[in-house]
Amino acid sequence: MPAEMAGIRLRRLAEQIQMEISDLLLRGLKDPRIGFVTITDVELSPDLSRAWVYFSTPEGPEKQEQLLEGLRSASGFIRKVLGKRLHIKQIPEFEFKYDHSLDRGDRIERILADVREKEGWDDPGRTRGSAEEVARALREGKRFLVTSHRNPDGDAVAAVLGLGNILRRMDREVVLYNPDPVPHNFRFLPRSDEILTEYGTGPFDTIVVMDCSELDRAGPLPELAGSRLVGIDHHLTTSPLGDVYYLDPRASSIGEMLHRMLPHLPLEMDIELATCIYTSILSDTGSFRYSNTTPEALHVAAEAVGLGVSPWDVSLQVYESQPVERVRLLARVLDTLEIDASGRYGSILVTQEMFEQTGTSLELIDGFINVPRGIRGIEVAIQFRQDGAERYKVSFRSRGIVNVAEIAEQFGGGGHANASGCSLDGSLEEVQERIYGAVEKALRACDSSQER
Repeated sequence: MPAEMAGIRLRRLAEQIQMEISDLLLRGLKDPRIGFVTITDVELSPDLSRAWVYFSTPEGPEKQEQLLEGLRSASGFIRKVLGKRLHIKQIPEFEFKYDHSLDRGDRIERILADVREKEGWDDPGRTRGSAEEVARALREGKRFLVTSHRNPDGDAVAAVLGLGNILRRMDREVVLYNPDPVPHNFRFLPRSDEILTEYGTGPFDTIVVMDCSELDRAGPLPELAGSRLVGIDHHLTTSPLGDVYYLDPRASSIGEMLHRMLPHLPLEMDIELATCIYTSILSDTGSFRYSNTTPEALHVAAEAVGLGVSPWDVSLQVYESQPVERVRLLARVLDTLEIDASGRYGSILVTQEMFEQTGTSLELIDGFINVPRGIRGIEVAIQFRQDGAERYKVSFRSRGIVNVAEIAEQFGGGGHANASGCSLDGSLEEVQERIYGAVEKALRACDSSQER
């Protein structure tokens, strides 16, 4: 294992130990010597044989000594509890130390600066949480609500169905939910008719939100109090969603991330799950054409094919089974195609009137934005979709030079470097002016960067 990766995992384990000890202290240990105490840091030896546990207390030196004696006395009990909670083979021997540097007010700042630099906390592309942590939450839950973002795409639908398969095979009770209907070209997926547009009655001890970086992008959810919120996502975001989460912007799809969780459950793919995972990867990599088509994505897809998934049958359903109404809608949308004078960005418009004229709905526009992106010379494709009298959902696609996630973030949105979105209020002309201005600025910045 590379030294950098080993260091990250070592630090993550130290953080888990710190959190678990803090939780034990919060719940109370039956020792009168242990009063008000805060665990400020945990440092691990590289071989995991020892852990230095730093603590602080607002009380004086005499109480500090009593507290230290109490913690040392409870060390065996704490190690036993952590062994059960963390599911690791070796629990280190603890050495408790009073954190004198906190009195000078510099230790936390120094630690944070060091960890931020070493682990890349400022890098939105870094992985946060883990497949193992989410798998643990799945093992602990009993009744689940599983959902994704509204207007689900292939990755979202296939991931919800895939996790449903996993939880059923774990003998868990599960409700699959999205307030918007499953797009027509993904209704071939096993049990797609079990995704409900209403979640029914609770309570749910675990709510899983997938392919979604912001809770308000999901549909209405039951009261979260009393439920554990779990997030599984691969969008660029500064704040992972959930009490427990697995965020990896480098993953090709949620399906790939579900595959990584299987060894921790432990489960293997059956043909139903393999179909969902393959479709998830196929959909989010653009039939293995986009830059997120990694060796891992191809390996997982190959494993699914080896289990019996037919690439021809899946692609036929996803790409070549569209209703005639969708083609009529596309014809009206293409009439709105605009390309700027430089030929470097283009846009299309989808209005509510178009849906009414063709008897269609939102679920049929998936992939429309790829038309302007497919034009020679276009670096950024934009889709404006009317979402209200004066509200527009804006989607971006990039060929790779422009990071469109940065553009979307300027307007409160987000996504991937090559695919992102946001919503804006205003007239169409106002919204287009703001978006075109931001795209032109991003293109100029890329040009300047290349010249340097």
